[in-house]
Amino acid sequence: MKPLQIIKMPPYFKILNCNITEVLDGLLIEDNSILFLDIYHEEDLDTYLSKNKVLKLDNVIQIIDNSNKMSFIPYIKSKKDFNQYRYQDWDFSCIVFDKNLKSLFYIRGIEDAGENGIRIKEMEPNLYNKYFFNYQE
Repeated sequence: MKPLQIIKMPPYFKILNCNITEVLDGLLIEDNSILFLDIYHEEDLDTYLSKNKVLKLDNVIQIIDNSNKMSFIPYIKSKKDFNQYRYQDWDFSCIVFDKNLKSLFYIRGIEDAGENGIRIKEMEPNLYNKYFFNYQE
């Protein structure tokens, strides 16, 4: 495997040549959850989150829009669930929520110069350092 490459440009970070499943699994602490969505542009994600109410139920996250339409989307609680929702290392989009459904990270699978990895946007300063302490230079 190629050496790990970390690019830091807060609030954005890239980790290339990593085991993506292991990185995502490391975020499933403190009752965090990961929600995979088919939303690939940051602006669209911001709009989606600001215009909808989000509730965490037993095995799904309920999304309620302004017209009271409801969607139920399964969220990831364990490492074994990743492959069901992430088909390619470079083709996924997810949000990491804390136990109170506060957005911690927006993560995209990427391919950069022929290398697979992830692009991370931290939603608050210094979250990267707290959760990605194994991925420091």
